[in-house]
Amino acid sequence: MTAKVTISLPDELLARLDAEANELGVARSELVQESLASYLGKTASERHEEERRARMLGALEGMRTFAVGRKVYDDRPGLEILREVRETDDSAPLRGIETESE
Repeated sequence: MTAKVTISLPDELLARLDAEANELGVARSELVQESLASYLGKTASERHEEERRARMLGALEGMRTFAVGRKVYDDRPGLEILREVRETDDSAPLRGIETESE
């Protein structure tokens, strides 16, 4: 038995769906069925891990491009700066903040 379902999709998502279905040479509904079956076939843990991985990749990309368009105050590698901050009680000078003793 097959049921018809009406759903609402943002225009951008619908365009992506149509482009992918066209590239694969399948009907839109077939691609939606396969996608939904794949999604529902995964455990919550698998979906959580995929989401976590996507967030981590996004964060890494943000770190790679963070300095673009920003003034660089310290050209040392970030890990070196973090180690110094951890070993220092007062990291204000590292951030360019003047303290009362200065």
